Amino acid sequence: MSERISDNPTKPELAILKLLWRSKEMSAREIHTQIADDFGWSYSTVRTVLERMSDKGLVSKTPVDGVNIYEATVGKVALLGRMISDFSQRVLELDAAPTAAFFAQSKLLSEDEVVELEDVLSEWEDE
Repeated sequence: MSERISDNPTKPELAILKLLWRSKEMSAREIHTQIADDFGWSYSTVRTVLERMSDKGLVSKTPVDGVNIYEATVGKVALLGRMISDFSQRVLELDAAPTAAFFAQSKLLSEDEVVELEDVLSEWEDE
């Protein structure tokens, strides 16, 4: 997966990434069905957001039988680690990374991913 994005995703972009991390790949229609109520978006708005996410390097799109299939191109643990580190430094003014054990109860992360997150946060602390 590519890790070339420089800005944190917006709330809607993160919601889409979470869907894609769970499902691996989805069409715009499938994504719209899952998030339309949360954001009050039309199908065309979902497609516009997906195009912007593609331009940012957050997702890739592959045409399959006339339908674009989207997949996350940024790793879940890498992105979350970067977001946590950014928040810790910029907002909380911490000099050390928080422990990944804090995220052990996360519904988004598996036990292996929490261990991986600990490594990512440790790397930040070493920088």
